Amino acid sequence: MTEETKDIICDFVDHVMPDLTPYESSLYLMLLRLSFFANNSLQVRVGKKCVTKQLGKSSRAAATISFAQVTEVFKGLEEKGCINIGDTTREGTLYTVLTPREIPFVKKKMAVPAPTDDDYFTEPDKRRSLFERDKWTCQYCGEIVRSNNATLDHYIPQSNGGRHSKENLRTCCLVCNSIKSGKSFEEAAPFILKSMQERRQRRKK
Repeated sequence: MTEETKDIICDFVDHVMPDLTPYESSLYLMLLRLSFFANNSLQVRVGKKCVTKQLGKSSRAAATISFAQVTEVFKGLEEKGCINIGDTTREGTLYTVLTPREIPFVKKKMAVPAPTDDDYFTEPDKRRSLFERDKWTCQYCGEIVRSNNATLDHYIPQSNGGRHSKENLRTCCLVCNSIKSGKSFEEAAPFILKSMQERRQRRKK
């Protein structure tokens, strides 16, 4: 893996994923895989039927996303500045994928002044102290997390002025972090609850 690839992956996890829905994250990575990672180009032509089939793949169930939903996911990624949608031919639609640091909202995040002594989000030792404070437990669903899947969520989203302070950060599993992204807790709560119920049902099977 090259340093450029490592940077893209880290930038995606740190700066892009928190602002995308789960399907948007999956589609963005798919397009990045088909373009930059496949042929070192940021353009790829692919049909929506192919994308729908790929996004709907599951080890437990049949496709769970419709053609119309995929269209909305593409639209969401374009509105957030992650991709540009081009012309459509028989071979599919041309998509230009922006690398994380080219995405407008990521540029805005990275322009924020350097962290202060109160930064508990980026400093490894302080992050770990918050995981230990929360007993390595997701503060939204109650799942136990480990060092390889533990994240910190801004209870008050950064987009609403939420800080990197220990009071505003919560230990969070990857699933809940992906669901909550830039939402307030009140906005995300119904979706987190639904996810908890679905995970419990899967464990019973």
